[in-house]
Amino acid sequence: MTAIKALLILLALSATAACATTPELYRPGPANLATEPVNDFDRYLESVEHYIDTNLVVVAGFERAQQVQWNLPYRLVPAEDCGPENRTGVLLVHGLSDSPFVFRDLAVYLAGHCIEVRTLLLQGHGTRPGDMINARAEVWRQQVRHQFTALSEEVDRAFIGGFSLGGALATEYALAEEGPRPEGLIAIAPAWELNGLSDYLWLAPVADVFGDFVEKEPELNPVKYESVTFNAGTQIGEVISGTQSRMARQEALDIPLFLAATEADSVINLDYLVSQFRSRFSNPRNRMMIFRDTGQPWSEDQADDRIAFLNSYRPQANILEFSHQSLLIAPDNELYGLGAPLQRCLEPNNLSLQACRDLPEDKLWFSAWHDSERPVFTSRLTYNPWFEELAGAIGEFIRANASQGAP
Repeated sequence: MTAIKALLILLALSATAACATTPELYRPGPANLATEPVNDFDRYLESVEHYIDTNLVVVAGFERAQQVQWNLPYRLVPAEDCGPENRTGVLLVHGLSDSPFVFRDLAVYLAGHCIEVRTLLLQGHGTRPGDMINARAEVWRQQVRHQFTALSEEVDRAFIGGFSLGGALATEYALAEEGPRPEGLIAIAPAWELNGLSDYLWLAPVADVFGDFVEKEPELNPVKYESVTFNAGTQIGEVISGTQSRMARQEALDIPLFLAATEADSVINLDYLVSQFRSRFSNPRNRMMIFRDTGQPWSEDQADDRIAFLNSYRPQANILEFSHQSLLIAPDNELYGLGAPLQRCLEPNNLSLQACRDLPEDKLWFSAWHDSERPVFTSRLTYNPWFEELAGAIGEFIRANASQGAP
């Protein structure tokens, strides 16, 4: 595809998306998130709650008060019986168009295993897609820096992690030369390189001159946007460029790394992740978890004892493969889990929403997102049947590297 053709496609998508039924969704709200240092996490929460309450355009079918709470950042402190010695904490950064809700299940697990968890809300998120029009990568970086600095001042061992865009932001910070140093990095499907889109990210600021949105979708999810702005492409492109630049500056990166991804990811380039993990991140305590169809062979030149494989083909649950969005969600999650409001037909593949809802339960399968025909009707998988194994591996990685750094 030529660059000009890609630009024309983006512009066509923008033009055909102009029939939005709720125009407030697609305009910036009246407030912006502050980016000053975090001296008091409770006061930070109060300011974010005011921001969400001011800017939120509600998604139908869910109570407004619930939507405010679901999009808020949070801090989960370990139980008192964990003891005060060598307190360990982790800052988790959510993905593009997402919210801190994506870490709810992992946060509960880690806090239950004596690890404090903090999250943040990135500028432009958690309220309405229109707030992404003015979001800036440099503000996201400042937010991550301020939040990690605050965490590192209150715990003895501070880790940083993130999902998708948040994984790239966490990586970029972890490899920076300034600020407190993390004890380790947790990257879940990090946006180190996108799947098939890298060559066209530079077009986003060009297309942005002609309109704000690549597509304006009906918003059915109270904790994640479906609509995408051109500016989002510009800003994530800047973060990816910054992350790749930091990784390229050193032949060997010795920070401990936990990396997880699914082979079927439609968003993230798994081959790039594996290549970086094997060739650039040198710490012997590094670990990676890949969800894939283990009935298919993995090439010998990619074999690595530090990489664990879990089977993502689960026909007994009508699951063909795992999606990008499913990795951090437990099966009993209140929004995305089995039988929850968003579990079925949130993003059907090559099928209308109504046609998906009309399918008998045994006829609908779950997979990653695809733009081509599948042998069965599929919708995007919203939860991870292996969640306990992933959470346990993350917890063990944090504990192992916290003890390594202990005096």
